[in-house]
Amino acid sequence: EVYLHLHMAAGDKDGHVFGGHLNMAYISATAEIQIQIIDGTINRKYDEKIGLNLFDFTI
Repeated sequence: EVYLHLHMAAGDKDGHVFGGHLNMAYISATAEIQIQIIDGTINRKYDEKIGLNLFDFTI
């Protein structure tokens, strides 16, 4: 199953840049998009120290 973990950065007319996780987007004219495919398997594993599901990556 495909799992997308997307980050984005966007700038406004004054040169301010905003970024973070991309959950949804509407593109009205153009966009530059880079997709990096990682060979291997990425799962999530709960880390009790941090209290979050973190990437568990195997090649």
